[in-house]
Amino acid sequence: MVRLFIALLLPDEIKQALEQLIIDFKPRGQGIRWVAAKNMHLTLKFVGETTEDMIEPIGQALTTVLDGKQSHVIKISGCGGFPNLKNPRVLWAGLDGAEPAAVMAKEIDEELRRLGFPKEKRPLSPHLTLGRIKQRSDISDLTTYMQSLTFTSEPITLDRVALVKSTLTPSGPIYENLKLFTLE
Repeated sequence: MVRLFIALLLPDEIKQALEQLIIDFKPRGQGIRWVAAKNMHLTLKFVGETTEDMIEPIGQALTTVLDGKQSHVIKISGCGGFPNLKNPRVLWAGLDGAEPAAVMAKEIDEELRRLGFPKEKRPLSPHLTLGRIKQRSDISDLTTYMQSLTFTSEPITLDRVALVKSTLTPSGPIYENLKLFTLE
C-alpha cells in the first residue's frame, strides 16, 4: 500500500519565504507541528492509501486532465486558521488567484472518481498549510499576530503538478514525486 496525493508544486524561493514566516511565528505559539519548507505544496487531491498498481492508472488520469492546461499565477496573501483563528486546528497562508487550481482539483476529483476513489466532500479551499495544532495551549499571541499581518507576495507561477507518495515517519512525512507534469 502507498499513501498518495496530487499537488501543485511551489518554487523554492516561495518555500523559503514561507519558512521565514514560520520562523517568525514559532516563538509566539507552542504545541504546533510546523510544516517543513521542503514539503510545502498546494494539495489538489488527497488520494489516501491505495495499492501500488493504481499508480499508473492515476498517472493516466492526470495526463487526461492536465493535457493542455495552462500554468497560472497566484499570490500569497494573509494567513488564517481552520476552522477559524479563535480555535484553529490548522494554520495556513492564503492564496489569491487560485481559481484555476480549484477548477483543476474538481476535474482531477471527477477523473479519479471514475477509478473508484471517493469524491471530495467539499470543494478545494486553496491554501498553504503552515502548521497543525497538536496540543491545546494558549496561542492567542500567535493568532492575534497573524490577524494583524497584511501582506501579499510577488506573483508566483505554478506550472508543475506531481503525484506524490507520502511516507509518514515520527520525524515528519517524507515526500517522493512519482509522476511529474509540466503545465503549458
